[in-house]
Amino acid sequence: MSVSVWRIGSTKGLTLATLWLGSTFEPGRWHRMPPAGQPVVYAGGSRALCQLEKRVHCNGVQPINQTLLRLDLPDDAELTDIRDAGMPHNWRADEPWSQSVGTLWRTSGMSLGLWVPSAVEPGESNMVLNPDHEQYAAIKITVERNPFLFDQRMF
Repeated sequence: MSVSVWRIGSTKGLTLATLWLGSTFEPGRWHRMPPAGQPVVYAGGSRALCQLEKRVHCNGVQPINQTLLRLDLPDDAELTDIRDAGMPHNWRADEPWSQSVGTLWRTSGMSLGLWVPSAVEPGESNMVLNPDHEQYAAIKITVERNPFLFDQRMF
């Protein structure tokens, strides 16, 4: 069964080869900046979660020139779920822990994607993708909305 994840981002960089560029500018919950870490691509398990995640990271300013992408992973995608390994109770407050785990996963090359809980809504899942994994090139990108316009009531 094919897995799809979504991403809201700049209308620039709509190719697999460039989706990871943002992860090289600042660390995230599940990765460190290079050279300590390696680039990753963050995606949401749903369109709605992508909007929430984008909202908490934009400091109250409505993003412009955004596009909603659907990323269809290959049917045989190798995926790992961080929750299967167990997580500390305070993982949301312990960003160094999540960055270490994500960086170890990324360095290992063990899978195309890592399912992680959302810090915004822990009952929902985000996926961290490894752009150096052999299956990454098989991801299919579909532009679902361009431009993507946020509901004004969110800001």
